[in-house]
Amino acid sequence: MKTPLCLSMMSLALLSGCTMMRNQNDPARLKQTVSVINAVTWTNPLSGKRDGVRTTWPLLQLAGHEEIFPLAQIKNCPAKEATGAVPCAWGVLSTSRTITRYAYMAGGVTLDLGVLVDVHRRQQDRRRNFHTSMAIPTDVPALQYRKVLQQGVALPYGKVYRMDFDHGVRFEICAQRRDANGRALDDCDIPYI
Repeated sequence: MKTPLCLSMMSLALLSGCTMMRNQNDPARLKQTVSVINAVTWTNPLSGKRDGVRTTWPLLQLAGHEEIFPLAQIKNCPAKEATGAVPCAWGVLSTSRTITRYAYMAGGVTLDLGVLVDVHRRQQDRRRNFHTSMAIPTDVPALQYRKVLQQGVALPYGKVYRMDFDHGVRFEICAQRRDANGRALDDCDIPYI
């Protein structure tokens, strides 16, 4: 009678010890951390140059995390018709990124990633201590576009994953290891804006 109880207690102790072990691909085993760099870019309607927002987050903070990017104006000018110029259409861009889950894999991380790109005549952003809105005048042609992408993404360290959307909007994301002193061990080719 004592033997089965002893074996079951030992099995329980072994199983609980296994759950406390880190994933074999977790860089923390080598005293490293992982950061995720992401950016949303678009063509600035006034300068014609690339514009956008680039942020960096510690991976450990990203499970269930949503990032809402600032509102921006974009425009789309169709090619000139033979009968005359067609006016440019303008829109207000609202973009957000969510990561619901992450896991370590050999040489990188996997993420459950969601990206929302929403372009309309008017947008507003209401957060706890922050409120902003932006609108295109009613006498100007307005853009209307909405795209929601939800997908699992494998990110090898230092490799940039890109998503292109209509009207020149682009989302980029990259995973980067950092040593114990915070120095980057991988290059993520996402430029500062």
